[in-house]
Amino acid sequence: MVSVATAERPQMDDELLMARFAAGHAEAFDELYGRYEGPLYGFCARLLGDADEAADAFQEAFIKVIEQRASYRAGRFRSWVFTIARNECLDRMRRGGRQARLLELHAPDTTHHVDTAAAIDARDELTKLLAELPSEQREITLLHRYHGFSYAEIARMTGSSEAATKQKAYRALLTLRQARHGE
Repeated sequence: MVSVATAERPQMDDELLMARFAAGHAEAFDELYGRYEGPLYGFCARLLGDADEAADAFQEAFIKVIEQRASYRAGRFRSWVFTIARNECLDRMRRGGRQARLLELHAPDTTHHVDTAAAIDARDELTKLLAELPSEQREITLLHRYHGFSYAEIARMTGSSEAATKQKAYRALLTLRQARHGE
């Protein structure tokens, strides 16, 4: 069923919104912010493992979007904004001289049904296992599994080759399987 609001006003794509924002239309920024607030904050929180640090990294990422709006080259806004957030998170991790700590934030529920106790337990276990992965493996897993980026996109975002990205993803999968089965 199509909502009345959707039928009256088709949703603009991210590229058009960014072009409108660069041209001075503040409402376009509001729309982009609203679209990416949840996914980008969730990515930062899972990568950093600290809610306050994640909120700061998320805000800094959008400050950079504002600052760089005139120099933005049309491409893929989603990859660009996640790359900015990723770099901000990595800078914070380096400055803090630490690896990310476990934060009990869960993947968004896309099924829209009530969680069972078993599903909650499985999600909690996965959250703990992800937190134990090396940061590069955790980052690739989050970007691919939680946010739907292809390995080619992740390779561009991280400055790595697609083959190396796939290899890290495979190692992460093996580590998760071994940890889950107590090996």
